[in-house]
Amino acid sequence: MSNAAVQEIEKQVPAEHLPIYRLEAELLKLPQVEMPVDHDFCNGLYARTMHIPAGTVLTGAVHKDESFFVVRKGHLIVTTDDGSAKVGPGFMSVTKPHTKRAGVALTDVEVTTFHANPTNEQEPQALWDLFTIPAPALSFDAVQLEQEA
Repeated sequence: MSNAAVQEIEKQVPAEHLPIYRLEAELLKLPQVEMPVDHDFCNGLYARTMHIPAGTVLTGAVHKDESFFVVRKGHLIVTTDDGSAKVGPGFMSVTKPHTKRAGVALTDVEVTTFHANPTNEQEPQALWDLFTIPAPALSFDAVQLEQEA
């Protein structure tokens, strides 16, 4: 990523997110891993389960509101408010608003996030838009520019 692109991103995001956005920009240069997602619903609640293959390095989206994060299967190392932690089945935490995380799946992993869904929306893209904050476009633009050069 060019210095100019990094400086633009630095203006747009909290300082604590910068290392993860830098990692994300580098990861986007690599072949992407398929991570199937299940969407489950009950009245007023949305559960989103990601299936992450072993060895996958990933970054999370920034969420607008609090949500529960539960590891259902496998082990991963994930960034937390207190540094990185190795977590496994049964681990549960509250992801605070505006948190950005990174992780690596040590085994095949299933994680589920739970979100309040008072309108009972069920369309995945609408839910994504409702619950997440878009990444700075410049992080993706910088990757594309480097790949074209």
